[in-house]
Amino acid sequence: MPNTNMKEIAKKYGIFFGFLFGMSALLIVFILLAHGSWKRGLAQTVQDGLNRYLPDSYVVAESHDIASTVSTGAAVFSLKPRNANTAELTVYCVLQRIPTLIGPQPAMFLYSQRHGVRFVGYATDAGKAEHILNSDVGKSIISYWQSQVPEILEKAGVL
Repeated sequence: MPNTNMKEIAKKYGIFFGFLFGMSALLIVFILLAHGSWKRGLAQTVQDGLNRYLPDSYVVAESHDIASTVSTGAAVFSLKPRNANTAELTVYCVLQRIPTLIGPQPAMFLYSQRHGVRFVGYATDAGKAEHILNSDVGKSIISYWQSQVPEILEKAGVL
């Protein structure tokens, strides 16, 4: 009698862990399939932000993976100037999620050898909350992330 009871328990555990493994495998497959679409969406967000803050200046060229845990809150893109007469041939954009008074917002930072790091603006349309984002409270957070941009670019392998 105890032998059949153990077989029944083992069967139930096997079904449970098989279901758990199957759902995990399915989740991983969906994450891998959505990765390209997610990157294209981020690139479009960066391009929209550039068109708003620096019209007709840059075009998003390619995305760079970050070899760090900061990659969950940041993305790095190479930018190419639209005007071929510029001396800056490669500019990088770091899209970094930063805390603000209205919640986390994606901030855009540009880096070039010539000009260093500069804050461009937020990659979202804040509407009526725009004055809150541009208040003095966020200046220290922005300056902190400006100092972190070269390290993020190093972890992305572009510096």
